Amino acid sequence: MRREIRKVKIKKPSMARYSSRKPLFSNKEIIFRSGGRAKVFNISSKLQVFLLALLVIVGAWSAYSYYMYNKSDQIISFKDRELDETRNAYVDLMTDFVAIHRNISSMFTLIEDEKLQDELNVNRYKQQAQVVEEKIKRITDATDWVEEETLEEKTTLRDALLQRDRAVSERNELLAKIEVLEDSLQKLEASEMEILNQVSRLSEKEMNKIKDAISSVNKSMKKQNKYFNPLANSKKNNAGGAYIPDVPAVNNEELNKKMQEVFTQINDVSYYKEVMKSVPFGKPVWSYWLSSPFGKRTDPFNKNSATHKGVDLASNKGNKVKTMAQGKVLRSGWNGGYGNFIEIDHGNGFKTRYAHLNKNYVKKGEYVKQGDTIAEVGSSGRSTGPHLHYEVLYNGVPVDPMAFMKVQL
Repeated sequence: MRREIRKVKIKKPSMARYSSRKPLFSNKEIIFRSGGRAKVFNISSKLQVFLLALLVIVGAWSAYSYYMYNKSDQIISFKDRELDETRNAYVDLMTDFVAIHRNISSMFTLIEDEKLQDELNVNRYKQQAQVVEEKIKRITDATDWVEEETLEEKTTLRDALLQRDRAVSERNELLAKIEVLEDSLQKLEASEMEILNQVSRLSEKEMNKIKDAISSVNKSMKKQNKYFNPLANSKKNNAGGAYIPDVPAVNNEELNKKMQEVFTQINDVSYYKEVMKSVPFGKPVWSYWLSSPFGKRTDPFNKNSATHKGVDLASNKGNKVKTMAQGKVLRSGWNGGYGNFIEIDHGNGFKTRYAHLNKNYVKKGEYVKQGDTIAEVGSSGRSTGPHLHYEVLYNGVPVDPMAFMKVQL
């Protein structure tokens, strides 16, 4: 028995592409490429749903707001028009009412005087006036307006109240401004008092400095039985009385008293400073060493005991010599053993002398100011080397210049 074998061709399944639809809110990836690198951001389905819901809510709210805005605007416009129409109607009715009342008054006058109209015409006018009055009453009741009888009274009252409120408001504003000004004034007075106290301290310090300088000089001059009194020896006018500053008065007794005190101090300091310009305080040459003091000494040439009327300040030839006080040049030129010589009268009894100079910068009769350069250090006349012979005279009597040179103002 022969078996038949059949060849059955089996078809291979074709490579069919199956495409499945992904959900709308499936996880998504966003890839950013930069500089050869890629960054992946995952957006979950929940976040997508949330963002979509948020956009829907924002859009709905925007639409609702826009609608309500337009609707509100329409309602407001409608109400405004309605109010304007009502007011216009009221004005028109009031005009008609006034006109009719005038006609009625005129008619009554005609009826009373001439009797030309019968009762029907009069009633017709009365009926017209009554109709208008009823309309006005309805509008007044509906809009809560006042009646004509009290309109003028209430208007006058309203104006009075408005004027009163305005006056009260202005008064309150003025009171507030006054309060601010009073507070500012108090602060200003406190600041002014502080400034005055500071000026008083500085003036007192300056005055004490000047008085100390005068006291130190007087201690030295006491040896020659001399005493310098800046008040007695000044050119101050012979006048007196309390010092009253020419300043606006303020309603503060303490501040006024302090101002008078401070201005008196300033006036005194200014006066003393002016006097001190005529007193030779300070060093006439900046760089020096004391080679011969004031008073008795051994003469450098004959080695005998002698009286030295000044001080010898050894210094380099050509160094500048300055006058330490203002004054007038009495002498400038050669003076025997003094060599090149300068004498200056400073007033208040003070004179200074400068000898052995290399060169004189001032002439006789010339006025000099405090600190002016008047000569150069030299070795002219009877001198053993470059130095400045410096003398200070008070009322014609030589006094120790070192007492004046040590003072620093």
